[in-house]
Amino acid sequence: MATAIRRRKKRLILDIGSSSIRMCEMVKVKNGYQLTKYQQRDFNTDPALSDDERKENRVRVLQALLKEAKIRTRKTIFGVPGQSVFTRTRPLPPVPEYKVSQIVRYEIQQQIPFSLDQIAMDYQILDRTSAGGYEVMMAAIKVDVVDKHVEILTGAKCVVDIVDVSPLAGYNWLKKTGAFGTGTDCVAMIDLGASTTDIVIEREGQFRFTRPVNVGGTDITKAISAAFGLNFSDAERAKRERGFAPTGDPAKDGKAGEVIGQVLQRMVSEIMRSFAFFRSQPGGGQVNRVVLCGGGARMRNIAPFLQNSLGLEVKIAEPLSGIQVAEAAKSVYDSPEQASVVLGLALRCCEPVPIEINLIPPRVLENMRIKEQAFYWTLILSTLGLIFASVIPVKAKQNELDQARISVLRSHIEQYDPEISRHTGTGPPPPSSKVNAFRGIEIQVMGYHSHILTLDTARSNRKFWLDEMALISEARPAGGKIVITAFESAVVEDAALPPVPVAEEAPAPGDGEGYDGGYDEYGYGYDEDYGDYGGGYGGGFGGVMGNTQENAAGAIVRGFPGVDGLFSAGGMGGMPGMGGGMGGFGGGYGEDYGEEDYGGGGYGGGYGGGMPGMMSGVSRYNARLSTDMLPDVTVETPNGVNINGLAESDILIQQFVNNLETAQRTLYNRDVLRVTRVYFAEATVSKVGQNALYNAKAAIGRTGGGMRRYRGDSWFSFQINIVFETLSQTELATAQAANIEGIPAQ
Repeated sequence: MATAIRRRKKRLILDIGSSSIRMCEMVKVKNGYQLTKYQQRDFNTDPALSDDERKENRVRVLQALLKEAKIRTRKTIFGVPGQSVFTRTRPLPPVPEYKVSQIVRYEIQQQIPFSLDQIAMDYQILDRTSAGGYEVMMAAIKVDVVDKHVEILTGAKCVVDIVDVSPLAGYNWLKKTGAFGTGTDCVAMIDLGASTTDIVIEREGQFRFTRPVNVGGTDITKAISAAFGLNFSDAERAKRERGFAPTGDPAKDGKAGEVIGQVLQRMVSEIMRSFAFFRSQPGGGQVNRVVLCGGGARMRNIAPFLQNSLGLEVKIAEPLSGIQVAEAAKSVYDSPEQASVVLGLALRCCEPVPIEINLIPPRVLENMRIKEQAFYWTLILSTLGLIFASVIPVKAKQNELDQARISVLRSHIEQYDPEISRHTGTGPPPPSSKVNAFRGIEIQVMGYHSHILTLDTARSNRKFWLDEMALISEARPAGGKIVITAFESAVVEDAALPPVPVAEEAPAPGDGEGYDGGYDEYGYGYDEDYGDYGGGYGGGFGGVMGNTQENAAGAIVRGFPGVDGLFSAGGMGGMPGMGGGMGGFGGGYGEDYGEEDYGGGGYGGGYGGGMPGMMSGVSRYNARLSTDMLPDVTVETPNGVNINGLAESDILIQQFVNNLETAQRTLYNRDVLRVTRVYFAEATVSKVGQNALYNAKAAIGRTGGGMRRYRGDSWFSFQINIVFETLSQTELATAQAANIEGIPAQ
């Protein structure tokens, strides 16, 4: 961010455009500002001229302008065209402010295909976000572009002080005059220049967006030249004297209106594209009003034409509103629409402005620094000479006082530790007897620190899934009715990637007859006999733990991974009943839904369980505990959840999904919990009856015979799979910086 703020200092203010040069001086008076000097000179912009000829024209016009205005100041503030500057507005994470410059450098390096030593860059913090981050506008320009303007200044014996951006300078001045208003409107400033048309958008009183459009007054001149066979100079004069925007009446517009209208329509298309792009950006919105400035705003009928084409209120800016004009600056009234930029540049000498960008090249800054250092070194050396001349006479007396002070200090040290006070050599002093005592205390403190870390770890792990539940709850649309009916931890993966296998140990089958084992409508084994019940439940548990499903949203979900490895498939190694008959659960579940292989273990597992299977499992379980040999089973850590719920409308479901995709929550330790992936398919949405609010089974559609439809359907059931991750502030800043989407090349 620009730090060299030169308030209330006299500077040469220049607006070097593509067809004219403007110069002004402005001072602060009691009731505002007064424009004391203003000069404008046009020069030949014929495209047939070479670059050297254009440069000579600018230097010659600038020299004549400075001579006529009797300007002696040579430190210059000027603006570069917006089309030469890379600008972006980005939200940054809540990091210390000194790190913002590092992130900006990284962002610009990712966006611009040049090394950092080839560009001049700057940034400005626009606002603080609700999360404690920053809304930052960053700008960069290639040094070669600035050097071309510096060469013009050098030819007129001027030096660079501030390099502003022309459309941003115009925005600063119109903001000062109140052209953007004070409400919450979204207002666009359109600067109709000779080579480009610059767009700057403010929303809710804050700068948001800028973009150049490569259509300008020169394109109109070229079109007139080609249509009527005129040379460039005659076509330019015809445009200024008789040019007008078409009215829509072919008989009134004639051929000239048709030719100019074709160019203006291209301009309107680019402006509308820019407005549409702004709407799609974070913080964007619908433009409500347009303010025109620049030389193109002088064309007759331009405001009504743009108003009809854009469908928005369009007004021509009044840059001279609220400013006094001295007699030497009366020429500004000839073309006030073109004065916004040069007045915005002059404002930087008088007060802080909304956008303070300085794209001065690093080489120029280094030269300025060297000159300043030489000046300061001269002052320092002179000062040191005076100091030495004054210090020498009193040095002897000071030495006596120092010796007396040393004696006093030595007496105090001797009371504390005589060994140290008696040391007079140049080597290190002898070790003090206090060192061992200090080390003992240090070890004790380290022990306390270890206990504190243990307690802090216990405090950090005191909760489970509470933050994730809170994050999901906060993502529900405000005012909408969404009910979460089921919340399951899970390992969620993309179906495009092969699922990571889970190591399992085959469950030990029971060896008795579970002839009474069966399953209810949800696939759970049941019987009054505990052994048969345990057999059915255990087998089904093992079957489900080994099962992997791919849902309609393209996600692979493995359920119940949060259960400890001791209770995984076969991991119990025969805990009563779980080694044999859990397949009854799986088989029953699969048969109930027409998927016989869903349960893994199948119906036979439940049928083969029984009391003997339970006894065998107890024996294996006790054997493992007695030998302290728990099974080596790999259990995946859940990375997400599977939620089922009800919504009052399908629109609320989509809003809920959109909110989840950008949801994040700052934890107590400043880490950030965020959603990295949301799997949702409309195929999981169906209508259910009002009674689903009181029946979770009906809400998720598991009613034994498949999805039921109720009379008077008024709610929508849905299923969403969510993947979470927790990042530190540093990791979050790096991830956001690496994943920011680039704006298409302008």
